[in-house]
Amino acid sequence: MKFLILLFAISLPILFTSKVNAQAPNPALSYSQSERLVFVDNEKNDDNVVTFEAKFKPDGCKKTGVIWEFNGTPKKDWEIVKGSLETDVVKIKFKAVGIYSFTLTATYQYTAPGEEEAEEDEVSIEAESILTVTKNLDELTQIHADSNYLKLVKKASTYLVKPEYVEDPTPNIFLAKGYYGIYKKQLDDPIVDDPLSATVDCIAAAMELDLNGIYNVSIHKIWLNKFQSEWFNNEIIGNLDEEDGYYIPYSGSDKEIKQERNDLSIEGCEVYASISKYPISIKLMEAALRYDAKDIKTANSIWKTEIAKLSELSEEDFENMTETDLSALKYGAMLSASMLTEISASNSQACQILNSIKKVFEYDRTFNAFFKTKYNNCTEE
Repeated sequence: MKFLILLFAISLPILFTSKVNAQAPNPALSYSQSERLVFVDNEKNDDNVVTFEAKFKPDGCKKTGVIWEFNGTPKKDWEIVKGSLETDVVKIKFKAVGIYSFTLTATYQYTAPGEEEAEEDEVSIEAESILTVTKNLDELTQIHADSNYLKLVKKASTYLVKPEYVEDPTPNIFLAKGYYGIYKKQLDDPIVDDPLSATVDCIAAAMELDLNGIYNVSIHKIWLNKFQSEWFNNEIIGNLDEEDGYYIPYSGSDKEIKQERNDLSIEGCEVYASISKYPISIKLMEAALRYDAKDIKTANSIWKTEIAKLSELSEEDFENMTETDLSALKYGAMLSASMLTEISASNSQACQILNSIKKVFEYDRTFNAFFKTKYNNCTEE
């Protein structure tokens, strides 16, 4: 009997402790939205309506409400067309150019173990810069179509200083088109001495501001791809040699020419990274060229970072890349794979690179010939 009483005395504190230390619920709050980019001057009246939906996983608690808070002025910048700021689903029509953010808060109740009264708590999401509202700026599109590049630069510059366009990439996109036209036509611009450099700067500025995919709009993406292609071929590929259908660093014996070509191609890669939404597309090329130029530390750092990023790219990422992005990625991957094989005791890193992109290039003859000829022993890990 004494033995049984002793067991009970020991077990009681353990049961009591389990109640006291019971964890409060940990609900998850997320959201979805129908669009990340809308144009307020589109012909269709509902093109600038965005649907937001709150999603709540209770984890043992009860949701009691939601509250949406958007920046901007209600009725002036946006208006609700369905639902409310206190419903899970709300449809909002945006009326003013700008970058929009919101805070979503869900309130909930739960009863703690051993308690009779319910406790209240909340969980929030701060979603910043999740929507770009802009205009097509048809006026600038027409000026560009008319090849009036000096006028385009002048007109686009007026949009650049308007407060509502401070965070909008569109004026910089048209400025880039104007400067590029001036460069190609060799026009005299009294303000800019180097229109090609100005083009690159404007594209890079637009890239930094493009948080929600303006460069995915067909008319802009086609133009961007054309410029990227010219840069890639002239400033990078033009300084390399070719071997079995892919590109390699200059293979001649002249050290001065080799250094000059390496310097030019590396600089070309650095600039390309600033004019692409996917800098990873050129980084493998840059890493291989830097290694060839004896900048081994930087090359290894790039490989370590970018090889890890390759596996994180989604199908949507590859779809949003320009044709030139994909071409740069392909040739950079092939060059890096070859170089890593030469300097390593195994093909592991080379195979990691090639396996990460082989589905994207499954119908590309150059890539498949390279992969099957040199790396047919690579297998999925």
